[in-house]
Amino acid sequence: MKRLLITLGCALAAIIASFAQINTVKVMTIAQNALYFEDYLLSIQYFNQVINAKSYLSTPYFYRGLAKYNLDDFRGAEADCTESIARNPFVVRNYQVRGLARLRMGEYSKATADFRKALLYDPQNINIRHNISVCMIKLKDYKGAINELDTLLSINPQYVAANIIRGNVYETLKDTSAAKRDYEEAVLKSPYDGDVWSARASFFLKQKQYKEAEKDLDRAISLIVKNTGGYINRALARYYQNNLRGAMDDYDKAILISPKSLLAHFNRGLLRTQVGDDNRAIRDFDFVITQEPDNMIARYNRALLRKKTGDYTGEIGRA
Repeated sequence: MKRLLITLGCALAAIIASFAQINTVKVMTIAQNALYFEDYLLSIQYFNQVINAKSYLSTPYFYRGLAKYNLDDFRGAEADCTESIARNPFVVRNYQVRGLARLRMGEYSKATADFRKALLYDPQNINIRHNISVCMIKLKDYKGAINELDTLLSINPQYVAANIIRGNVYETLKDTSAAKRDYEEAVLKSPYDGDVWSARASFFLKQKQYKEAEKDLDRAISLIVKNTGGYINRALARYYQNNLRGAMDDYDKAILISPKSLLAHFNRGLLRTQVGDDNRAIRDFDFVITQEPDNMIARYNRALLRKKTGDYTGEIGRA
């Protein structure tokens, strides 16, 4: 009889353990679904339950860290990924997310170390190499960044972002020929990507090649819906070609798309000042100053315009 009770007791314990296991799996599934639907706070609550029940598991720590990362709790994400790595040091995603968290916190050397650790397990991963190049740029190791991007492009020659980033690095190093070559390669590889045309246009603007910049921005604007930045940059290209009417039209379009764009209002205010549209220029500077009360350039320009239009009280009292 005693033996039978012991047997029944063991069986009951096994059944209870089985139910606990099923519940943990269900809670984990609910938590992952909440994470997928971007309900990060709810997902963290469920991951907490799994961790409390089975703290030896690596996965719930990782996913909780991912949820914290999406909530901009980078230190919390780092800590959870560290816990996950302690339980299973062979999972690439743990190092990736911890590296991203450290990158966002400005800890570039630590982030690089994490990404390089991830590469040991996944050497063909272009996203990891991309992130390493970003860290190297932040650390001002430009030659190292170029070497990393060279390797990335040898793995995936169609990875256009690498050309854009390498072009930016060459610009920093004042190697304009190499930079232009990268931007041209990017355009050839991805001619229907507006961001690629915008990148080359920015290069042309810096080189004071305004006609070429305007052509590239025409393409970028045609490819990107509601391209506020494209209109602002094209306005600059047109301005330097003395196409003031075209520049004004672009600023109007930029503000129509993004009514709160300070840069568009500020630049349009300057252009209106130049063409003698003083009252409307004042309104543009009013908007800028409302959003940025300490913008001394906008205040100075508005004061000059008020003086010009005879508003001496406004010039002194509200400048």
